Amino acid sequence: MKITKEQKELFNQGFIKYNNIELIEVTEERTVLKTKINENSLNPYGIVHGGLLFGIADTAMGVAASVKGNKSVTTTANITYIKPATGKELTCIATPIKIGKTMTHLEAKIYNEKEELVATATSSYFNLD
Repeated sequence: MKITKEQKELFNQGFIKYNNIELIEVTEERTVLKTKINENSLNPYGIVHGGLLFGIADTAMGVAASVKGNKSVTTTANITYIKPATGKELTCIATPIKIGKTMTHLEAKIYNEKEELVATATSSYFNLD
């Protein structure tokens, strides 16, 4: 599925732009985002801040929730940090668990550049239309 102009525009502002989050792929089966890790990505211990991990997961799942044209808002979200995120790049892959008429449920997995799983997240979205 081709990335739309609207999706590209969303990725050129605010949190997404500031954190260099890049939209790589959008299909009905999955959404893939990447971000480069820099000194602004790190917590005081030199590992990627949990807020960035949550932010890339939330962004990926939000894009995945809207892939069929839905306008959706987050109702719940949960993240599990599995191992410290270090290195130069992160990849987040969001996949739908269920896309319903009123609610959408998604899962995201975040990997470092060694393809090691560093965090997982789940989220539910209310479909506004």
